[in-house]
Amino acid sequence: MATLPDWVKKHQEKGTQAVRIKENYYLYKIKSVWDPKKGRARKVTEKYLGKITPDGIVKPKQERIIEGLNNITVKEFGASNIINSIATNIIELLKENYPAVWKEIFVFSTMRLFHSSPLKNVSHYYNSSHLSDVFPDARVSPKSLSELLFSVGKERGKMVEFMKNFVEGSEFLVIDLTHIFSLSENIISATNGHNSEEDYTPQINLVLLYSLDKLQPSFFRLVPGSIRDVSVIPISLKEAGVKKAVIIGDKGFFSDNNVKFLDTEELDLDYILPLKRNSSLIDYSPIQSGDKKSFDGHFLFEKRVIWYYEKEQNNRRIIVFLDEKLKAEEEKDFITHIDNGKKPMDDYFDRQFKMGTIAVVAKTSFNADEIFENLKARVEIESLFDTFKNLLHADRSYMRDEVHLQGWMFVNFVSLLLYYKIYELLINKDLLANCSPRDVILHLSRIYKLKIEGKWILSEIPKKSRKILEKLDFAVHIT
Repeated sequence: MATLPDWVKKHQEKGTQAVRIKENYYLYKIKSVWDPKKGRARKVTEKYLGKITPDGIVKPKQERIIEGLNNITVKEFGASNIINSIATNIIELLKENYPAVWKEIFVFSTMRLFHSSPLKNVSHYYNSSHLSDVFPDARVSPKSLSELLFSVGKERGKMVEFMKNFVEGSEFLVIDLTHIFSLSENIISATNGHNSEEDYTPQINLVLLYSLDKLQPSFFRLVPGSIRDVSVIPISLKEAGVKKAVIIGDKGFFSDNNVKFLDTEELDLDYILPLKRNSSLIDYSPIQSGDKKSFDGHFLFEKRVIWYYEKEQNNRRIIVFLDEKLKAEEEKDFITHIDNGKKPMDDYFDRQFKMGTIAVVAKTSFNADEIFENLKARVEIESLFDTFKNLLHADRSYMRDEVHLQGWMFVNFVSLLLYYKIYELLINKDLLANCSPRDVILHLSRIYKLKIEGKWILSEIPKKSRKILEKLDFAVHIT
């Protein structure tokens, strides 16, 4: 029998036997049993232990699989992978402005977007996410994140420089105010403000700019809860670096004093502000006449005819649009309420000429159809604040002071930027009518990666998730 090499012999312990088969060596577990027929002991092979190599013993494949199954690592992959892929410009800007903590900001913002996660749960979501492998050294313990919010919140200048990148080049800016509640006694700017929900919890107002050109939020600023008029605009726009833009507001922004304020030479702003239907600035006589000859013209919007007429008052353009389809829908609803005894017929007669109308006061050289299109685009992004409050649960703050609140709002702002990256992707693929950013996050988060025997592989992809990937033309693979 040939002599075994030393690197083979060292594995041949009592109860085992090394066997050479061709050029390879294998180890078996053996024992001796008494054979009464032969009158002596004979060797019995009990188990194959594995292949002997100079580096050690390679266990049988079946054992390796079983051991691998006992040590499988599972991490969410799909949603984290796509957000990391489409948000490269946001990541680069975070690196540029926050070189020491950009990973933490991005991870925290992503977990806020995916899970509405408070500080205490970010570490859990991070460790079970693909992002923990992409950014393996991110410091996301509750203590680290609290320190992060303070360090970010105390440097408003850095926030502004970061956000200016999303303002530059925007021709149309939507500006709006919303409120966030604060339950901290240490936030001085939180006052008992008034809002449409009749909630008098101490609150801070959030000024948010949204770029219609870029389809994304562009800038935020926190102001005391008692301020809810256009006096916040000049400082907000100056801080954002806005030189020239068309401001598109909502009905709550209009008042005679506010418009005079916007008309001042120091602002030099164009604007489009919707009017309430009971505004004294609106002349309904062309509609009451029933003769379209008194209108200035019409245009097509989404395959329906929009009629309009324009008048000038105090050097301001007052434009009234008539949407016959909208009028028919409103009229049907109103008559239904009358038939059900919920409204008197006299109310219909009082409102019949206002139904289907949209009126604005404007200071801009744009044509009526361009004004209407931008006004409608503004309506489409009303969901921005719903996203901010519902998806991110950002309407109630427990931050301990104003510095932490500023940092916390910045993290949520980055979350909104990530949300609108998905929104933009859906628009570009013409999928927004059937799929929301929330749908993308929900279904792609069901795609996992598994670590078996030290190697990462993709889990089975659910049917719904696979369909979304196909529509987005986005491939997922482990690299």
